[in-house]
Amino acid sequence: MASSPHYDAENPPTQLVKQGNDTSAKFGPRQLNIVWGNDARYWKMPTKESGAPAELLQVCWLEVSGRITCAEKGKKYKISFSISLKADAFGWNNCPVYVMAKFGKKGKYFWKKMMLTALDQREFNIDLEIECKDDNEETRTIYFGLYEVWSGKWKGGLLLHNATVTQV
Repeated sequence: MASSPHYDAENPPTQLVKQGNDTSAKFGPRQLNIVWGNDARYWKMPTKESGAPAELLQVCWLEVSGRITCAEKGKKYKISFSISLKADAFGWNNCPVYVMAKFGKKGKYFWKKMMLTALDQREFNIDLEIECKDDNEETRTIYFGLYEVWSGKWKGGLLLHNATVTQV
């Protein structure tokens, strides 16, 4: 049986951890699900211990996702993707990237759109803040992701450093 071209998260965080003033969970690139991430034609995944970013070589379907069970009613959470663009990045003109998140599998998505064309090669964050309004077992899990699946354009040169879920 052939292996999947999609990369499944390895040992993702399972809870938020208190560190100083923050209560958060940090997901390295290998701790996220990456569509086409298991195919070296499309993504260059870092080695397990390197701490390096994952490099998007070329895709027309950008989908990076994760989940964590931590939500409490009345609490707010910030979803943040830390990314950068290489000098030879391509395909991002007029091509918005979305950070999306929801509580529970059947929850309503919250989203934020960002254009990457005006950004330079420094590392930056795309953030989305959401609030949990329900109190049941289904809505305790936050599903989140970074997407560009609508344009059909080929794009590359994006470096995915990490994603963070922080209680605010």
